[in-house]
Amino acid sequence: MTSFKKTATAALAALTLSTAILAGAGTAQAYPRHRGHGWGVGAGIVGALAVGGLLAASANRAYAEPVYEEDAPVRRCEMVERVNRFGEVVGYRKVCSLY
Repeated sequence: MTSFKKTATAALAALTLSTAILAGAGTAQAYPRHRGHGWGVGAGIVGALAVGGLLAASANRAYAEPVYEEDAPVRRCEMVERVNRFGEVVGYRKVCSLY
């Protein structure tokens, strides 16, 4: 999934959920002000889940099958002593070779 599709999906989900939350927000009252309008919030949430599922299903596979190359070189590294002109060990260095 490209970064554009991810951004678009996240923006659409945020917009849908915020619309559903704002549609249900109102003043606090002790009696029901509007009966039967809760289905709109539920439909908004279900619609957001459906659109998100469709976008996720239309994306390419996230994982590819492994590819093994038999002729690829192998890198082998080892630590080798560094010696001065008197034969004393003054440190180590990493030496790598391909075979």
